[in-house]
Amino acid sequence: MEELFILSFSIPLVGGLLLFKLDGKRADYLMLITVILATILNLAGVYEFYSSGMPTIHKTLMTSTLFGEVYGLLIDPMSVCVGLVVITAGLLFMLYAKDYMGPENKEHPVYEGKGRFYAWMVLFIGATLAFIYSSSVLQLLIFFEIMSLACWGVVSYYGGKKAKRSAYKALLVTNFGAMVGLYTAVGIGITRLHDLSLFAYSNLTDDMKFIVFVAVMIAAFTKSAQFPLYSWLPDAMVAPTPASAFLHGAAMVEMGVYLLARFIQFMNPIPKEGFYVMAALIIATQIICIMMYPLQKSAKRLLAYSTIAESGLMYVALATAVLGLQGGLQASMFQLFNHAYIKGLAFLTAGTFSYALGTLEMDRINGLIKSPVVGYGWTFALLGLAGVPPFGVFFGKLGILSNANAMKESMLVMVMFVLLLIDSAVFLMVSLKRIHGMVFSKGGEEVEITPLMKAVMVILLVLAMLAPYIAYPMIVKVGW
Repeated sequence: MEELFILSFSIPLVGGLLLFKLDGKRADYLMLITVILATILNLAGVYEFYSSGMPTIHKTLMTSTLFGEVYGLLIDPMSVCVGLVVITAGLLFMLYAKDYMGPENKEHPVYEGKGRFYAWMVLFIGATLAFIYSSSVLQLLIFFEIMSLACWGVVSYYGGKKAKRSAYKALLVTNFGAMVGLYTAVGIGITRLHDLSLFAYSNLTDDMKFIVFVAVMIAAFTKSAQFPLYSWLPDAMVAPTPASAFLHGAAMVEMGVYLLARFIQFMNPIPKEGFYVMAALIIATQIICIMMYPLQKSAKRLLAYSTIAESGLMYVALATAVLGLQGGLQASMFQLFNHAYIKGLAFLTAGTFSYALGTLEMDRINGLIKSPVVGYGWTFALLGLAGVPPFGVFFGKLGILSNANAMKESMLVMVMFVLLLIDSAVFLMVSLKRIHGMVFSKGGEEVEITPLMKAVMVILLVLAMLAPYIAYPMIVKVGW
């Protein structure tokens, strides 16, 4: 079983490097072989894991006298669940990219350099999976940085001043988080524990736990674009749409949540002071998103603020976990899984606007009902993100609200829960306005996309409804 998971991230890391040398059809073939093979191996690993009763497997692969565990593998319900959504969503986004990244794209026609985009994306997938299965803080740091580098590569792909500026902004902000957060965690692991294994961090004193928690929270919040370092994510929407879908649905943003969840899981109990720092930043993030939704004109920027808010909701769940509720840890991972497919559908539908209409400006798009897959895809994606059943985000938000007994510990929990409901209501109102104006209005032209792009969107729609049922058996096993 362990070998299957190791191969599932090793193959994309190697394949990604090879793709830098290829272009055109050869790049298509290698990309497809790499990602499909990685997906098959990962699914085989998930099947074996599920069949064997979902045990926690920790394998140390490299040790040092000074650092303790340097490199290892951690297979448990949390890592397997998150790894599953990353590889399946990543595969679908790359299938879509095969047709999207071509000369037929009206807004951003691609004639050459396709292999470079594939290379960064496949590396991104490999680094994300390696990050998920890491059992040492040094590994988390290394793959955290590789993800940031891959993000720079895809955001800067189209070239030009805006793309380059946005790419460097994303790289610098997330690097700042790594330097403050993960370098601090590594330093404390070396000097206080002489061991970088996640399992060792429970042995820290309460004072040291608080320092590590706040430091890692900074790293996580920069990755997830939370207040005050959130502006890099809307700016990063200059990236090709398949990259945006992966950034928001299954990679960078969600990996910030996963990082903090891991430290909360392994350092439990955490001093309650950490909750107050976290809650203040979450509340500020929620308020900003609520105010920004009605102001957005670009489809991708609207979705970007939705992502910031959705990751904020995952942090609301983690805040209740800091107060000692195991259900908060489970709810955050449940929402992460449910959010991935519906957000991917939203971005890939927005990508069809760019591909077929040459614009992402929502005021210039109407009559999408003439193209049922696109029109209904956009409608269901926005409603799903707003938390309308039967889509998974509804059940994810319900899971977060089920931790309401945390209000006994702090009234700030009530404030966050109220803002969660307000956020959902405001996004729903904005979504209904956009659906009416873009989908069911008169005029407009048919959105012509390839059969492969349509198939990917339909699969994502189905997965967005099935997500709660896929994730739940593993989520209930997540705990301290």
